[in-house]
Amino acid sequence: MSAFAAPSVARAAATPAAASCSSRRRVVDGSRQVVAVAAAPRRRRHRTAPIAAAAEEGEGLGAAAAAAPPTKPTTATSPRRAVLGGVAAGSVASLLWGVGGPKGLAYPPIVFAAEEEAASASSVAAVAVVESEGAILITGANSGVGFSAAKQLAAQGKRVVLACRTEAKALAAAAAIRETVPDAQLVVLPGAALEMADLRATADYVKAFQDSGIPLDVLVLNAGIMAVPLGRTAQDHELHFGVNHLAHFLMQDALVPQLRGCKERTGKRGRLVACSSVANTLGDLALDLTDLDWRRRGYNEWVAYCASKAANVLLTDEVARRNPLVASNSFHPGIVTTNLVRYILPDLSAENRDPEAEKDTNNGKMLARMGIRNADEGAKTHVWLSTAEEAGGVSGGFFIDPGVQYPGATREELLAGGDWFLLTGREPLASQLRLPDVLFDWRSEANASWLWTTSMEMIEPFRA
Repeated sequence: MSAFAAPSVARAAATPAAASCSSRRRVVDGSRQVVAVAAAPRRRRHRTAPIAAAAEEGEGLGAAAAAAPPTKPTTATSPRRAVLGGVAAGSVASLLWGVGGPKGLAYPPIVFAAEEEAASASSVAAVAVVESEGAILITGANSGVGFSAAKQLAAQGKRVVLACRTEAKALAAAAAIRETVPDAQLVVLPGAALEMADLRATADYVKAFQDSGIPLDVLVLNAGIMAVPLGRTAQDHELHFGVNHLAHFLMQDALVPQLRGCKERTGKRGRLVACSSVANTLGDLALDLTDLDWRRRGYNEWVAYCASKAANVLLTDEVARRNPLVASNSFHPGIVTTNLVRYILPDLSAENRDPEAEKDTNNGKMLARMGIRNADEGAKTHVWLSTAEEAGGVSGGFFIDPGVQYPGATREELLAGGDWFLLTGREPLASQLRLPDVLFDWRSEANASWLWTTSMEMIEPFRA
């Protein structure tokens, strides 16, 4: 794959909007730490229904998924986005007051009458947001490795924003996490749904988060789909490219400025963490920067998936080059039997397995020898890159296990992580064939810059 030259892109540093919002009538869930503000049903603009896309959130795509016609984007802030942002800010103030403010300050819990459950979107009043420890926002946090990462981070005492396709899924995930981590600090933005097959809906969610006033320490780009039939997003992008890369590109474009500010606020760099895959080693064959949406080529679901995983790495590499105040890295979670594999290995999907029960069985031992992980094992690199002190000192890396970058891993490190199938470069003829480095020839600064420029053009109508 040849490298492409691309013009430089001047990135606008979007400043998060000040948190202002309302409510004479709000509802806080009894735990005080998952916050939901109920809103009265409101009329929505007519638009094409988003395609269900995030398989990592337990949502499948039917083989006959119809291609959604492109919608005409608009740069004007919609009333829907304004309401989402306003309601979210009110909920965050309730969260902080219920959980407690900065050291030395105590805030009484807010109690609201049950009959006030349906809050009016028009009855929004300004509230102060207490500045405190920043949050870790995880996309696709309600199932698979995203859910496991959220659970493990919550167990460490981190404040975690559960960004899911629907508010109901996020609340259900929060309830499930609290079964094992009763005091988990979890945030669900009320009325805000992260539908990544629609850039307008993704932009709405980002706006709601910005308006919430929550400081952001870590952004984890986790949600994704794998090997699904050909389909199109609401803006007519191919699904793997649109969901796995472009929606996440839009999110980081809006939120990296907050990550840059983390250094001044905490003394430590903010972090961007993207879930890729060693499937990206086929990037030279899969990634065609002149046909990202599969208009010209014959479609292959595996090639499309591999291309999107290469795009994840190019994104974090470019963020690392452009933003020295952000530790930006990508990683391979391992071969993980979440619901992401439902189309190719249905018997190994999470819903059809009980990892604890099979651990001591012949089948379980065989899967372990093959390097197949459950979701909790697959989330360990999410957690390490999000929290480990040494991880904060690295940027522009691709990790296959905590502290292990690839290429560069030893045979011992590969075997310990279950990645026995990967090459170290010390095999016979490896040096002559430039293995495994040749598998990453697509990972060039020129390609990353080209993809950045093209992606920026595609998201421009949806930027704040």
